[in-house]
Amino acid sequence: MKNMTNILNNHVKEIEQIDKELLTLPKGYLVEKRSYYYHVVKEVQTGITKNTELIQQLCRKRYLLVRKKQLENNISATSVSDLDTRTSKELITALPNAYQTVPISYFYHPSIKAWLAKRQTKNTLYLESAIYSYNGMNFRSMAERIIAEQLDKNDLLFQYEPRFDLGNKQVSPDFLVKNPFNAKTIIWEHFGALNQEKYADAMNDKMDTYINLGFTPFENLIATYQYHIRKTERIQELIEQIIL
Repeated sequence: MKNMTNILNNHVKEIEQIDKELLTLPKGYLVEKRSYYYHVVKEVQTGITKNTELIQQLCRKRYLLVRKKQLENNISATSVSDLDTRTSKELITALPNAYQTVPISYFYHPSIKAWLAKRQTKNTLYLESAIYSYNGMNFRSMAERIIAEQLDKNDLLFQYEPRFDLGNKQVSPDFLVKNPFNAKTIIWEHFGALNQEKYADAMNDKMDTYINLGFTPFENLIATYQYHIRKTERIQELIEQIIL
């Protein structure tokens, strides 16, 4: 029940963010005819095939409207079985044909492009231990590789072991995750060697640092342990409850 309450509270917050963003987007909607794009406002069609920025704004707007409706329906749902659990990508694939011919990035939050362009410095310590590969990246443990794979399956963007300044501290979390559709930022740490006292102390210090800098567990801070990895379903649950 607590998890359900958290999910619904996050829905309310996201609706507020959507409403604010919708105020910044153009009126009308997008149509596509014979590979040409048109902006329709009050039945008036204007060709915009070469206006990539406007096409992106209209795609973003259509996604936000559908996402808002999904969130509102979930808030009013009377049981868990009534919840609409479709992912953002699934919502997009159900949009009209005009929205199926553009890159998925056209539906991303406007801040994502800048985030992708800003490459964080990578943690280069002990690179020889990064022996577990997935999708062209190397990870230090099989558990981290599993997390990366689940993030990828959910169309989430992430950086592995980036090094950056947070407040007055320099940090290097296992994963810095972005939901590209709402720009939510998550720090994800995976802890494996809790039977080692020195490692456990370092883990506690790390979590204290994040909390002191404004991150909240189960809201924008995830910590997983070896027992989470035994079933990928548990990793998926965390992704759905906290990030999506």
